[in-house]
Formats: sequence, C-alpha cells, structure tokens
Amino acid sequence: MSQKIGVLVNCPINLENRKELPRFFDLYFSEEVPDRNELLAKIGNKIEIIISDGPRLIDKHLMDQMPNLKLISLQSVGMDHLDIASAKARNIKITNAAGTNAASCADHAFSLMLALYRNIIPNDQSMRSNDADEETPFIRSNTIYGKKIGILGLGAIGYEIASRALAFKMEIFYHNRKQRKDVPYTYCSSLKKLAGEVEILIVACPGGQETQNIVGLSVLEALGEHGTLINIARGTIVDTNALVSALQKGIIKNAGLDVIGGTEHERRPLCDLDNVIMSPHIAGNTDESWLNRSNLIRKILNEFRSGKTLTNQL
Repeated sequence: MSQKIGVLVNCPINLENRKELPRFFDLYFSEEVPDRNELLAKIGNKIEIIISDGPRLIDKHLMDQMPNLKLISLQSVGMDHLDIASAKARNIKITNAAGTNAASCADHAFSLMLALYRNIIPNDQSMRSNDADEETPFIRSNTIYGKKIGILGLGAIGYEIASRALAFKMEIFYHNRKQRKDVPYTYCSSLKKLAGEVEILIVACPGGQETQNIVGLSVLEALGEHGTLINIARGTIVDTNALVSALQKGIIKNAGLDVIGGTEHERRPLCDLDNVIMSPHIAGNTDESWLNRSNLIRKILNEFRSGKTLTNQL
C-alpha cells in the first residue's frame, strides 16, 4: 500500500471530508492542538499540502516549517492572507475556491440593495413598535426595477450579479481590468466613469494593494446624492473615512456593507447612521457555498494525488 500524503488542515473542514480524505491522506489539524509550531516540529517533513482559508495567515515562516510542501489549497476566494511570493519562490502550487460562493455573494448583494431601496429595516421597526398592526404608518420606498447598476469587477461574482440584474430589467455597466468580449453589458474605462453612469454601484473585485481605497471620495461624488453603494468584496477597497463623510453629508444616498475596512475608530461612526445597512462578512457564507468549497477541496486533493491538472490553480 502506498504511503499516504500528509496534509496540514489549517481551518475547519466538513464532516464528509473528515471521513473521506483519510482514505488517501494523513490529516493533521493545526487548530486542534495547543501549539502548531510544536506539531510541525514533529510532522513538518510529512506535509505536502496545506488546506486553509480566509483569515488564517500563511507566511514564509509557516511554509519553511514544511520543507516538502507542494500545494496550498484555499477554501476561500481571496488570498490577502497568503504570502504568494514565498510560495512561488518554492514552486508551491496554489489553488483557491473561486466560483464556489459566487451565487451566494450575488444573492447577498441584492439582499442589501433591496433592503435599502424598499426600506425593509425601518418599516420592520415601525411594525414592531405598533404591535404588528397592518395600519402602521409606512415609509415609502423605491423599486430597483429598471435602474442603472454598475459592477466593479465582472468576475464570477460580478457575472452572477449581472444575471440577477437582468431579471429586474436593469441597465448594466461594469469596470474591469480588461473589457470582456463575451458579455453585452456597457464597459466603462474607469471606475469614476462607471460611478457617474449608475444609480447603484456594487463592489465585487478582489482585494489587495492594487485595489486598496480605490472607491474614494471622488468616486462617491461621481455616484452622487441619489446613489447607493454596495460592498460584498473586501473592506479595503472602499475608503472608510470617505464613505462615512459621504453618508453624513448626503454625497451619496445610502450604502449596504458586508465588509468594512479601516480601524475601529474609523468604522464606529457607521453605527450611528440610519442610511447604512451592515452585515458581518456573510455574503459568501451559506450552506450551499460551504458544500461547494468542501467538494472542491476534495476534488483538488484527489487531482493532486493522481497527478492531474489542478482545478482553480493560479
């Protein structure tokens, strides 16, 4: 019988993977021991694969404790936490979970959008304060039907957002690193031009240094006083100080935020504003997306074991 491949499990995995993967892999759970460094001192030479996800740092120091490491397989889409340069310097392969949470993120973008446009939260609060009486005074709202929507980042998530926008007969604009030839939507050559064309701007691009704070005051001013900002991507993409100021001064109408950048001091004023809805980075966190990620991890590890091309390899 061939020797099993050593895997450092650096994040939670589902019960099916706990059951199925040990058929061909030796799993070592770093979060189920008191000291990960102590664990790696004993078994670091055996590890060929790391399974990890979003908030868990994978840096050069960690990789150096596994001299035979060949693959880092992420259950997340974003890779802000991964030292990609150090991995590439050692020819360590990297895969991520791109596409597994696209539908869930798109759903959440529309949840935030509809909650803002239809005044769901204030009308719910009004009902509760009036004993659920149907005659409760209501706050008039708006429809998203036919509105102009701008998507920053037309990748897997942006594409799913656009497909939902079509059902609402929305006019779709987008800005990408490169114009896509396979979609009928209107391309804008800059983010500021995109913001100036639309009533709703959805942030759906990757995080990282290239996109840090690119949604700043000038973009929000271009979006305008009737504009809505939705962010289901990374908090670092939006300048939080500029956003707070724009919401306070009426530079934009409102915002729906699943992610928020900046320090606690910078974020805190958002809690006092009634023209913002927030959620705790849950856009991609559904039962369905979790199952998709788990299935993908199992598929990638079996591809690695069989010497096949890896799905979602960067």
